[in-house]
Amino acid sequence: MIAIDTTFFGHDEIKNRKLSLSTSIFTADILDAFVELGVSDEFCLLANFNHADFFKERFPKYKIISIKWFPVSFLYKITSGKKTATKLFKKFGIFKRVLKKNKFSAVWFPYAMNQTFVKTKLKTFATIHDIYRIHNGTQKEKAAFEKFILDSDIKLICVSSYTKNDIIKTTNCTKEIDVIPNSIVFDVSKKSPVKQLENKNFILDLNAYIYKKNPMTLLKAFNLIKDKTDLSLVFCGGYKEEKCYSEMENYIQQNNLQNKVFLLFRVSDEERNWLLTHTSLFVTTSLFEGFGRTPVEAAICKIPVISTKETSLFEATMGLVNYVENPKDEVELSKLILEKLKNPDSKEKLEEIAETLQSNYQPKNCAEKYLKIFDIPKIGGGIN
Repeated sequence: MIAIDTTFFGHDEIKNRKLSLSTSIFTADILDAFVELGVSDEFCLLANFNHADFFKERFPKYKIISIKWFPVSFLYKITSGKKTATKLFKKFGIFKRVLKKNKFSAVWFPYAMNQTFVKTKLKTFATIHDIYRIHNGTQKEKAAFEKFILDSDIKLICVSSYTKNDIIKTTNCTKEIDVIPNSIVFDVSKKSPVKQLENKNFILDLNAYIYKKNPMTLLKAFNLIKDKTDLSLVFCGGYKEEKCYSEMENYIQQNNLQNKVFLLFRVSDEERNWLLTHTSLFVTTSLFEGFGRTPVEAAICKIPVISTKETSLFEATMGLVNYVENPKDEVELSKLILEKLKNPDSKEKLEEIAETLQSNYQPKNCAEKYLKIFDIPKIGGGIN
């Protein structure tokens, strides 16, 4: 049996019973596909003690082991759940002890980086989404990340060719690295309007409020064309860097954009679905993505998309959407937005793009590639 690390899922995600982080969504998609392929009994999920009930409810076909350690559970109790400190499970060897006690054949880390990874004697698979921390982290973080990447005992899997090539170029890694893209599946049939936008047409950016997503360039581009379009601009994210968010708020105030620009935070799944299916144009100005899920989702919803070509975005969108050449040039972006609003992609083109992307990112196809690496034969399409 292979152990799967799920301790990296965000505490707020579990608390709110809503997966919002791309790494958590990716893992859930693969776990659901393993169930569909009839192999869920080949795996065991290792969950934080305070997350175990969620995993039992969300993934009932899996064996789940709750990781518990008195110092952590006591801290959690006396702070009424405000302090989780579950990272101590890995730092002080509790995670490794659970693996050893249950005699697993291997362990898979679906989100592998130096903070989530633990070196064990088991056969180890590690999925790397990006190496942003190597490029932008401290020297200590960089050294730790590179150490585990170069470990000859660890089988690496990347979510894009970009990330694979970035690893090779940055760390001089010579070992074999497989590429399996993130799967994408989401049901947009259940929708709930965002009340303040019900009677508005809008441009949408569905990304976190963080600097590497580059939201200020889109905000500045929109300011250049605010009098040339009746559309509003909507940002929507589930995470924010306070400094980045404050800069956006200040810019909106300074340029009198309060009635045309909306900053949404942690909307419901039904509201997110409504946004994705009702926007006139989807725009991402991101500077760094290990994969790049949201523009693909928008394109699958048959929405015109403008994206940068940075890092993995051109690869993830398969070169099928519209692109800005300079991701920080608000003038170029503003002109492209106006052009696509004036001459939108045809219905036939949008349908063709959606069909191509949806087929390429089927969770079942991605899960089968993981099973091949894990050396687990699929049983079939039935539910076990």
